[in-house]
Amino acid sequence: MSFNGLFTVDRPIVGMVHLLALPGAPAYGGDLDALYQRAYDDARTLAQAGADALIVENFNDEPFIIGEPAAHDLALMSAVTRDIVRMVSMPVGVNVQFNAWQAEIAVAHTCGAAFVRVEVFVDRVISAMGVVEPCAPQITRYRAALGARRVQLWADIQTKYTTNITPQPLTTSAKEAQAAGADALIVTGAATGSATPLDAVVEVKQVAKIPVLVGSGTTIDNAAEVFRIADGAIVGSSLKADGRVQNPVSLGRTRAFIETVRASAHG
Repeated sequence: MSFNGLFTVDRPIVGMVHLLALPGAPAYGGDLDALYQRAYDDARTLAQAGADALIVENFNDEPFIIGEPAAHDLALMSAVTRDIVRMVSMPVGVNVQFNAWQAEIAVAHTCGAAFVRVEVFVDRVISAMGVVEPCAPQITRYRAALGARRVQLWADIQTKYTTNITPQPLTTSAKEAQAAGADALIVTGAATGSATPLDAVVEVKQVAKIPVLVGSGTTIDNAAEVFRIADGAIVGSSLKADGRVQNPVSLGRTRAFIETVRASAHG
């Protein structure tokens, strides 16, 4: 199925289910029940408000481990993802920080998720956690080996919190990711909540034949412009209570955001 085949709207709003810190992470609170409950509450709220898709992500596990997660983390993310897939009637995605491509495909395929978000697909980058190698050759082969071609690859290009080791134009990364098999491209700002430069989105769309999403910094104030240019947006902080990324998803803020986007589409 194509990207557009997942949705009944032209420009989907993708909400975030930011998991509380998992066991073993520095910020883990020691309460597994609370972790599960927050995830289910946020998923239900996004669904009730009318989001078009959501992503399950171990957002609070900073500092992230580069590569594959511990067995208990993989088990927990699988359990949460499977429950949420059964709970909502919208596409669900998986993002295992940081660039844990094998875990992402495994969880998505076995739990019925529709796509994964891959932070470092074609760009060799350096981050606060160290050097991160691109995974396009490995993830595409692993997906094929599992018979999981229906799981889409949404690829960040020159993703937030990283710097390319070999500088190159964003459009070059976009072309490389498309050629490597990405189903959609994600353009972000410098950090979570930081506005994505819309001129960069325009440049990428000029060379891309696949959808281009904004991956950070979309707010109710800039949503109309973002959705006029991009093919969709992944939204986290703006949908949380008080606009704080650590808080639960807010039904009121999410509904207001979605109403603004829908109104601008028909305006």
